[in-house]
This record gives sequence, structure tokens and C-alpha cells, in this order.
Amino acid sequence: MKFSRNIMITGGAGFIGSHVVRLFVNKYPSYRIINLDKLTYAGNLANLKDIEDKPNYVFVKADICDFEKMIELF
Repeated sequence: MKFSRNIMITGGAGFIGSHVVRLFVNKYPSYRIINLDKLTYAGNLANLKDIEDKPNYVFVKADICDFEKMIELF
């Protein structure tokens, strides 16, 4: 599927971030939503079980400070 936009949300496995990710995934099915999270103490992928199989949702375990990884994503 071709997506009209790419939206990256950092910290999307945390409490607030997971709500933002869920909102965007459900509200914008034509956008690819990239959830970038380092999965430290606050990150929990169980918060996103209900959307993990959506075609417009992508999870990437990475640190936003990893410049090469950010270039690879886009």
C-alpha cells in the first residue's frame, strides 16, 4: 500500500505516546505511522497490542540520537 504521508512519533510506547500513536493510526489510515521508541523504563509495547497488526503502523526500536538509523528510516 502506498501511503500519502509518513508520520514519526517518538516515545510512542509510553503512556502518553501510545495514546497519540493509537489516535493517529485510527484517524489517518492513509498515513504510515512510525512509532520510534528506545523501550526504556517507560516504554511498554503491550500498550499497543490492539493496533500492532494495522497496515499503516510500524514499530521501530531505536534511539532518536542514532543519526544513521534516522537516515535509514527516511
